[in-house]
Amino acid sequence: MKKQITAAVMMLSMIAPAMANGLDNQTFENQVFHTQADAPMQLAELSQKEMKETEGAWGPVGAFIGGVGGGIGYMMNQQLSGSRFSPTAFTLAVGAGAFGGATAGPAGVVWGFNRSLATGMVTGVAQRYGK
Repeated sequence: MKKQITAAVMMLSMIAPAMANGLDNQTFENQVFHTQADAPMQLAELSQKEMKETEGAWGPVGAFIGGVGGGIGYMMNQQLSGSRFSPTAFTLAVGAGAFGGATAGPAGVVWGFNRSLATGMVTGVAQRYGK
């Protein structure tokens, strides 16, 4: 029974991102970009100055979100597995999340946050029930 619970949690954590994808991409694009077949989109290229201003702007925000995700993932792992809290392991989890968040960009921050939570839950359940 323990192995079945662990396998079920692992399968759910792997298929959750796949279930989030919608099938109607054209409707999504029409709602986001307000495109019409006979009207061209109005686009403007960023200048070099604008590129410099926006370059790396997500770093601090991503580091914060990644650190929070790493910390929450560790706490979930610790609670689900029943193991003792380790300040060193917590600091490493927060640091790894912050590093990943700072270097990944906006989309990577979201995926990294979700990965940290899922990894913490799955390993916590596996450690508790997979013995």
